Amino acid sequence: MKLKKYLGFISVSLIIISSVAFSSWKNSQRAIGGLEVVFFDDQHDFLNVEMVNKLLIQNQELMSIGLKDTLALSSIEAELEAYPVVLNAEVYSSPSRVLTVSIQERVPLVRIAGEEAYYIDYEAVKIPLSDHFTPHVPLFFGTLSKEQTEQLVRFMQNVNKDDFLKREIVQIEAEGTDFSFKIRSHDFVVEWGSMNGFNEKVQKLKTLCKYLETLEEAPDFARINLKYNQQVIASS
Repeated sequence: MKLKKYLGFISVSLIIISSVAFSSWKNSQRAIGGLEVVFFDDQHDFLNVEMVNKLLIQNQELMSIGLKDTLALSSIEAELEAYPVVLNAEVYSSPSRVLTVSIQERVPLVRIAGEEAYYIDYEAVKIPLSDHFTPHVPLFFGTLSKEQTEQLVRFMQNVNKDDFLKREIVQIEAEGTDFSFKIRSHDFVVEWGSMNGFNEKVQKLKTLCKYLETLEEAPDFARINLKYNQQVIASS
């Protein structure tokens, strides 16, 4: 009698466990009921909701994946992050069966105009040009080596920390790892040199520009050299 009760208890327990397991599995396999695309800090220039939706729809298995299929969701994230303008992608589901795709775009630092045309970001990653968006970033003329790319990124990171330089620099060139650039307020070329003494060079350029604003006539020099300590050398 006790054996029958014991076996009956086991049978009921197995039925309950199986039902719970099946319900859990069934819930994990529910197909998604909709898509929602959001952008990090609501910032998006290269992409829009329609473009991301198009990228997702190209994934044939997207609409049939399980809501809790972690591997599948991770795969979608990886596919989106392989797109050149995407810095980070997160894909997650809600209890209402909506699949949310969160996108963070890369931010271009400078536009390269050489044998190849593209932007580079803070990680020196190439970003292709866009047909519908043109960032207001300095233009670099020439073809970059790996070392020059790293130096240019470092240079632009420092430039963007200073409001004056960020506003003024419009065009950059390089000779080795030495930089020169044109500014918005004046016609002369600034021979900047290497990254050494960056803050001192910024101060010298600011002082010079402030002095030039007091002159009634524009200066007749074509270049200024900031490479040397405590000196500003002007030349025609």
